[in-house]
Amino acid sequence: MRRAGDAGKLPFGVMRGFAVLSGIAMVVAMLPGAERVAAQDLPTQPPSPAAVEQTPAAQPAAAQPAAAADISAAAPHVDTIAQGLTGIDGPVVWRVREVGLSSTSAPETAATSFALQRTGASIVRNEITSRRIRLEPGEGAFMASGDPFLRYAVGSDPSVAWIIELLPPDAAAPGAPVTGTVLFTSDAINDYPKGTFDVELQRAVLLSGESSQLPPHTGPALLMVTSGAVEAATDGGQPAPIDAGSGRLVTGGLTLRNGDTQPAAFVVAALGEPVDGAEQPAAQAAAQPTANPGSAQPVPTVLLPPVDAAPTPAPAQPTPAPVVAEPTPVPPAQAVPTDGDTDGDGLSDVDEAAYGTDPLNRDYDADGLLDGEEVYVYGTDPLNNDTDGDGLLDGEEVHQYGTSPLSPDTDGDGISDADELFIYGTSPTLPDTDGDGIWDGEEVFVHGTDPLDPASGP
Repeated sequence: MRRAGDAGKLPFGVMRGFAVLSGIAMVVAMLPGAERVAAQDLPTQPPSPAAVEQTPAAQPAAAQPAAAADISAAAPHVDTIAQGLTGIDGPVVWRVREVGLSSTSAPETAATSFALQRTGASIVRNEITSRRIRLEPGEGAFMASGDPFLRYAVGSDPSVAWIIELLPPDAAAPGAPVTGTVLFTSDAINDYPKGTFDVELQRAVLLSGESSQLPPHTGPALLMVTSGAVEAATDGGQPAPIDAGSGRLVTGGLTLRNGDTQPAAFVVAALGEPVDGAEQPAAQAAAQPTANPGSAQPVPTVLLPPVDAAPTPAPAQPTPAPVVAEPTPVPPAQAVPTDGDTDGDGLSDVDEAAYGTDPLNRDYDADGLLDGEEVYVYGTDPLNNDTDGDGLLDGEEVHQYGTSPLSPDTDGDGISDADELFIYGTSPTLPDTDGDGIWDGEEVFVHGTDPLDPASGP
């Protein structure tokens, strides 16, 4: 038994162990530096990546936009809102005119031009293709040279648009007939190279204190300020103010800055990259389906692959009963952030920056769906007005035709939704429009029969 006087003392064996450890530590400390292993000599871990802001709301993979590799830090809010192709074969001028639209109007044959909606809403319809686009403020549409277009107002608000056009100098000369009020006419541009070019209308929004570089372009570009005021400066030059409704022809680079407390917006109309080589000739069909004498249905120029690649079944084999395709499910609605939503489209300003949309434009891609609806309700792309690429606007599919904006062939019959509506006259939501037991795609591409006539069979 331990004595009372030894209370609190360590046993002799433990003390001896401490002494041994202390001696080892002293020996190690006396070793040469090359043989010591100090904390700083241990292998270091790779540095942690820089912190990245989390996406505001976790979305399904299908609803996430593509990586924003094409967004330039020098142009935080610059996006192309309309584009097409145009041919240059001589001097041209840029002209901007303001037109008021009514609910009734007559078709107008356009030069290469853009329609930029300023107030209210309008419909732009190509009278050759019957394709329509609905425009809201800040949205644009390309109009090809020589095509007749009908522009008319929709809704109760006054509808005003700017027509930004590329014309021969004599068409814009004083005294030439013109509709609307001319806001700007450039000098004749003689140094555009000849050929076919991508022509683009780009729109930019600058918040207070922000600056942006003029997007790259071929030859002189047209700059028009649509709201607020910006300060424009060339490299090494003094900034000059440009107010709303004013334009300028710009050659080379330009820095634009918003020095006001309110947001500013401008558009740039310019030639982009040249289109090399000759135009691709129209493809010819390898074989045409047998025409039905009693049908006036048009025959497509290019045939899609047959729905059934096997030979036509023998008459003794009954045609299998059609299976009604299940409609594409609509993603469940998610909670929509409402704070900091300048344009009231259901997508917060923070989310708009993440997706690359415009916090001042409720329907960025002009497809008839609000940006918030595209992200949180339908799962469509707010940067692409035809998410499934079937030739129908997302808004048309949802509100007009009842088709799926996420499937190019809603009923799964082998014919795209647009072809069913505009070429064959069949139903894009019924795989067997005439109810004869043979799907529409099989009738058109395999048997050459009429998908609208149940008596027309193989």
